Amino acid sequence: MWKSVFVALAFSPLLAGPTAAAGLSEIPAERVAALSSRLPEQPRGFGPPCANREAWTSAVVERRTTEVRKAAEKLLTQDFPPWDQALYLEYSRDGARPNGERMMNARKAWLYPLVVAECVEGKGRFLPAIQRAVAELDSQPTWTWPAHDRGLRNLRDQNFEVDLLAADTAHDLAQALYMLGDWLPPDLRQRTLSALNQRVFDPVRKSLVGANRDHFWLRADHNWNAVCLKGVVDAALTVLPDRTDRALFAAGAEVYIRNYVAGFGPDGYSSEGPGYWNYGFSHFVALREMLIEATGGELDLFADPKVREIALYGDRIEMLPGNIAAFGDAAPNTRMDAFTRAYANDALNLGQDQHLASVRIDGGQSGNDAPLAKAALLLFVTPKPVGGGARRAADGGGPRGYFASAGVLVSRPAPGDKLAVSIKAGGNGNHSHNDIGAYTVGLGDEQPVGDVGKTQYSAKTFGPDRYSIPGISSWGHPVPVVAGALQGEADKIKPRVISTRFTDETDEITIDMADAYAVPTLRALTRTLVHDRKNGGAISITDAFQFTAPATFEAAITTLGDWKRNPDDSLELWRGNEHLLARIESSAPWTLRAEHSNEEGLSFTRVAIALTAPSESGYIRVRYEPVRP
Repeated sequence: MWKSVFVALAFSPLLAGPTAAAGLSEIPAERVAALSSRLPEQPRGFGPPCANREAWTSAVVERRTTEVRKAAEKLLTQDFPPWDQALYLEYSRDGARPNGERMMNARKAWLYPLVVAECVEGKGRFLPAIQRAVAELDSQPTWTWPAHDRGLRNLRDQNFEVDLLAADTAHDLAQALYMLGDWLPPDLRQRTLSALNQRVFDPVRKSLVGANRDHFWLRADHNWNAVCLKGVVDAALTVLPDRTDRALFAAGAEVYIRNYVAGFGPDGYSSEGPGYWNYGFSHFVALREMLIEATGGELDLFADPKVREIALYGDRIEMLPGNIAAFGDAAPNTRMDAFTRAYANDALNLGQDQHLASVRIDGGQSGNDAPLAKAALLLFVTPKPVGGGARRAADGGGPRGYFASAGVLVSRPAPGDKLAVSIKAGGNGNHSHNDIGAYTVGLGDEQPVGDVGKTQYSAKTFGPDRYSIPGISSWGHPVPVVAGALQGEADKIKPRVISTRFTDETDEITIDMADAYAVPTLRALTRTLVHDRKNGGAISITDAFQFTAPATFEAAITTLGDWKRNPDDSLELWRGNEHLLARIESSAPWTLRAEHSNEEGLSFTRVAIALTAPSESGYIRVRYEPVRP
């Protein structure tokens, strides 16, 4: 039987002595030894180092890095963004996130375009700016975002713990050291390695050997797990000189990344929503690539059959090309990540159209990523295919995607048409909104009505008042208000799909929504969606209710766009060029009430359709169809 590893003394003098016995690691010592024998003598990152001039001066590389090099040219005429302590402290003082995050992201963002540009040009022109950027990041008080350092443990005490940004910063700095090699001065390289060790490797190493209880994300089943593991482990495999030390991080990834995979439904459904599939799974695939390369194929995170289902989410969740319902904390106009879909398609042979060699490398300067490592991966890596994987047709061209684990239906139009819809029966994990039964209507590449997406993050977003935010509460979703009550917390309610009926011409789903409302007099509440694909398409949403005594009832339409009431009492809704017509039917007279919300950075309109008198039973039906030319 494998023994648990106690290898503190072998990995860091900081762990010598009694602290090494503070906990028990879950990483088998034999696995560390086995992986150590598979790792290369010297660490290495993605792609070739910049000294490989043949690789970096190829016509393909020059063409694909055009936008990045243009961005680097602009930086040569600018001053490096200063560290602003006051902006960092805004969150600990009043809960505001944007200014401190923008300041840190702007500093981190210099590294990516400058290093790529220097590797392609190879004349030293960008090296002074690179050295300035690396030195600034080395001496920056902390790499941890303000929202993850409210007690200022990292900033003031230098008691470092790794968060999302620190992990990505570590990976990009490590990749820069690997790519530039001795093009950087030895003293700067040493300072950077010391900073990486102090801020990232030592703190996480202690967690891996059980010497501290930091880094909750090792056991988390959401995006933090994949993002932080990828950043830390990929950085370690890129620069740490000791092979056994690198093996500890690789073995830790193998053990703890299982928690991330466990957070998905058996059908690959991402409870965090499409935006966080993009974020978390993109890091998961980059971790897979590093581990499979470093271990010579010994450790392949794609070997788990469930990963194939998770990878297909990016295809199945699309209503129309580039049109995805913004469920959970997803931004309006979310698109599925091209890099992630392409890598998974190439490695898993999913039968999709995306391929890594054709993914665009732009000049963007996202701070919330490790773009330098990703650019090297895009330029030089051909994903290793998973052995024995039979080709599987993608769902994107079919009439629907359905995730039974969460009661989520994505119903697509007939060929040549453009009306689609998504509906969900459950919550969204740690990014849940109170949105049982919420839906979004897609029309071409627009969304005239439906889930309005995420709010701007603040201290309130993940605090006790989260569900008081209009865009997160059920008030801000296209779901009923029942006897004056809003929905309870959706992630505590088990999705209940009563029935489904799927054909080429029609998709139908009925959801039991009664459990979402703490209303003692509510006997039954169902929502039935019917998508008729004939004649250009039509979608009906019917809410049917029963009480033990008469009570008030209202349905709602939510929109980020404009609307008007026509003389025939139909509603016309639009955000751009596409117009959607909504016709209302009900068991009793109804009235409209429009209210606007602009809280937490999200501006939208809620149109309530309320029965004019309390009823013991009844229904409200909204039928949508495109406005015909």
